[in-house]
Amino acid sequence: MKAPLFDEILTICQDIANASSVDNDEARLQACKKLQVLCATNQNTPNDHPLQWEALADFTEDGDQAMDIYQIALVTAEKMALNTFKASITLAMAQRYHEFEEIEKAQQYAAQANELAGTIDDEELQKEINDFFTSIQ
Repeated sequence: MKAPLFDEILTICQDIANASSVDNDEARLQACKKLQVLCATNQNTPNDHPLQWEALADFTEDGDQAMDIYQIALVTAEKMALNTFKASITLAMAQRYHEFEEIEKAQQYAAQANELAGTIDDEELQKEINDFFTSIQ
């Protein structure tokens, strides 16, 4: 991923987090819209990256819509063969399904994340996946 794209995603995510921390719904909504525009602009271009989609899904309050966005993130990560992102996205999907009390789906995605964890170097993510996977078995 090119540094300017990463920096833009990070800045927007910080804006969303900052607005949320002070309950500024208007600023949060505007920052979320910026992230949506960024994702739409980059989709199916050389700048497309799973990080932007995962971030958008993470900040999407509508659970069904978030799952659709995670699917886009996962497909993008698969196209780019980015196992760390695939692991992170499948973990996020498992956690959302768990929130929905769809335990079977949560377990399926947690198992996928756990399998992917064995292929990545990110020890913190590996531990987070393992802890969640173990907690829902």
